[in-house]
Amino acid sequence: MAYYQPEVAPGLPPLSARRPLINEYFLSAYTMSVYNGCELGCPYCDSWVYQERPLNETIAIPVDLPQRLAAVLPNIDRGDLIAISALSDPYQPAEQTYRITRQVLQLFADQGQPCLVMTKSPLVLEDRALLQKINERSLAIVVTTLLTLDQHLATRIEGRAPSPQLRLELIAELKRAGIPVGVAIVPVMPYINDSNLNLRRVLHACAGAGADFVVWDYLHIPNERHRHRINILLSQLGSYPPRYYRDIYRDQATVNSIYRHDRDRELWLRCNELGIAPRAPHRMFAGKLSPRNEAALLLRHAAFSDRMQGRERLFNLHCDLAEAVYRGHFRAVDLRQSPLYPTIGPLLGLSTTA
Repeated sequence: MAYYQPEVAPGLPPLSARRPLINEYFLSAYTMSVYNGCELGCPYCDSWVYQERPLNETIAIPVDLPQRLAAVLPNIDRGDLIAISALSDPYQPAEQTYRITRQVLQLFADQGQPCLVMTKSPLVLEDRALLQKINERSLAIVVTTLLTLDQHLATRIEGRAPSPQLRLELIAELKRAGIPVGVAIVPVMPYINDSNLNLRRVLHACAGAGADFVVWDYLHIPNERHRHRINILLSQLGSYPPRYYRDIYRDQATVNSIYRHDRDRELWLRCNELGIAPRAPHRMFAGKLSPRNEAALLLRHAAFSDRMQGRERLFNLHCDLAEAVYRGHFRAVDLRQSPLYPTIGPLLGLSTTA
């Protein structure tokens, strides 16, 4: 049982600084957390690193967050999406009592602020009317994490989180409500949920439930303290020698490029087979973000596809152009090098004629 600690922090910014690069997974220019600490306490989560006490022991309840957000929201460009995706689940059990996330969404609905909410909890369905309202005025996306369909494994790696089946039902309910929904296979963990069989089962279930897109990323091990926590998790799941992760991580925070490309390629191919987008599809955000953000996302998503198909020159070009466009420092002559120019040129007010 977690301890709830209501707090007021008038000087604390409610949002992150504007991102230097747009987030290609969650379409966001800003991120925010609602609660500090998370009752779900999934052992793989690198949020443990940022807490002095155990992540799931004390939950700070920012009772003044809606007021702080209301003060800064008028200064945020309505073409910049805010993702509630950092550090803790916005629909953890504390939300049933305090409803801070609901108050945040009400502000977004009133202002027409595009947003994305990442959660494992079906509690988000209680706010579907607010999400529908936001989506009608701008854009509202819900993303849920799904790592495996194996209930036994799920219990061991994220035991306090809602079951995989409940999350699949959540996807279907959101789709019936007309709310765009994605799935995050985050994290992909070597030797735990990264097998072809597990990944294919997860993707097939996502497609069957009606998810609009899937994204994925890899287990992050930012320091030795977290590495020790992951080693304990591995020892609880089976006989995994420490060298297994040393080979893949090479004492870095993330997986090596060979492993990443292999798993990226497997997931990308399976998504194509199932007809599920491996990033948020353009139709979802077309005309709902600022033109620069929309164009930058198209370029970032194209870059990912380029890399999967071995087009390294185009990958590098599209990454560079995405950064330039997002920051507003692009040149038409550079954009014309991209096959996407007929799409992104008009978005940015540029002529498509020579």
